[in-house]
Formats: sequence, structure tokens, C-alpha cells
Amino acid sequence: MIDRTWILAAAFALLTLSSPAAAELHDSFGELLAKHVANGEVDYAGLRKDEARLDAYLATIAKADVAKMTANEKKAFWINAYNAFTIKLILNHYPGIESIKDIPRGDRWNWEGWVVGGEKQSLDAIEHEFLRPLGDPRIHFAINCASFSCPDLIAEAYRAEALDEQLDRVTRAFFANEEKGLRYGMESGFLSGENATLHVSEILFWFREDFERDGRDRVDFLLRYAPKAAQTFIAGHRGDLKLKKLDYDWALNDK
Repeated sequence: MIDRTWILAAAFALLTLSSPAAAELHDSFGELLAKHVANGEVDYAGLRKDEARLDAYLATIAKADVAKMTANEKKAFWINAYNAFTIKLILNHYPGIESIKDIPRGDRWNWEGWVVGGEKQSLDAIEHEFLRPLGDPRIHFAINCASFSCPDLIAEAYRAEALDEQLDRVTRAFFANEEKGLRYGMESGFLSGENATLHVSEILFWFREDFERDGRDRVDFLLRYAPKAAQTFIAGHRGDLKLKKLDYDWALNDK
């Protein structure tokens, strides 16, 4: 006689376990990043020598079954896909460019030639149609646009089981960087006096609506992820803060 209790228990276990394929999918990409990325800089020359390994990873992305992934697996998957495709885009034009903006826009963020799960996507589609609708503004500090003012590309792949820690870490690291994340202080006013001023990345202006949800605004987001000293300054001047844009450096993040 078949033990139906055992069958039901086994079926439940299979349903609740993360897909082994999804868990192992990003191993090779993580190895490439560990080898060729350091302190936010990318060794594109070294990656060109390893391009076959990158292509093999992109081939796995092309046939991945995203629909069967858990929520965190999907989020990690799309972040890794965006970063891997961006690296491949740069390699397609390297070393003849000094900025991703040297690549025509139609061949850059709007190019619909990246294959994911058997369907063609553009970098814009991955960002705006798959990642942003997830409602997690921390993704803006995980995806990398191959430029120095972008959030750093980290030397590891994003993984479902560690995703919250990774996203918190990269978001805090970005705002701890005064050159591209956040700079604060008192500045002389146009006519007289001083103003409490936050110079922040243009990311908070480009995607303002992503940081202003559920009754919260960009300052609330900074109060959570900015360094402690910055949080104290922001809290002390909460009612009269002025937000200004930091200059954005589009130079290639090349080692």
C-alpha cells in the first residue's frame, strides 16, 4: 500500500524549497566578479580574456525559467542580468569608449537584443518593467551603469538567500560616499544666512517616485540608509533641508 502521508510531505518539501537551479545559477557570474571587480572598478581588459565564461553565463540566463523562481530569486536574477548585460555591452565596444554614453542610445539602454527566458529584452525594460515594479528602491544601488557616479558594482553576484543584507549593504555604502552618494552641511544662502543642504545623487531625482511611497519621502529614505552623522544632521534640520544634485560622472568605471 502506498504511504500517502509520505507522498504529501515530500511534495510539500519540494514546493517550499528554493529551486537548486536558481540557487546555483549565478555561481559563475559571482566568480567572474570576484576576479575582475575591486573597489567599484572593473577590469574590462581582464574580462575580455574571460569573455567566453561571461557568454556561458548569459546563455544560462537566456534559457532560465524565471516564472518558477521565488520573489527574492527573481529580484536577484534581474539585478544580476542587468549587471551582466551591461558588462557585455561595454565589452562589445571596449576599448574604444571612455563612457557608456559613447555608445548610441539605440545600441545602449534601448537595444532589445538581450535574451532572458527565451524572450528579448532591453536594459531599460529590465529596469523599468521588471525591477522597479517590485517596489524596492534599494535596487537602484545594486544595478550598475558602468560609470563612476553609479553605485559600485560589487565583487559578488546577488543571491536570494542573502539579498536583503546585500541590498542594505550597497545602499549604505553608496550614501557613505561623499563624491557620488551624499554630502551635507550648512551653506551660505543666496541673500543672507545659511541653509542646511544635502547634495545627493541624481538617482534620487530621476526616480523620485520610487523613494516617495507609503507616506514617506526621500529624506525618510536617507534617514534610514545614510551614515549616522548624516542622519543626525538631517534629523536636526528636517524642516528646512534643501536637496541639491551632485555632479554625475559618466566616465567608464574601468580599472
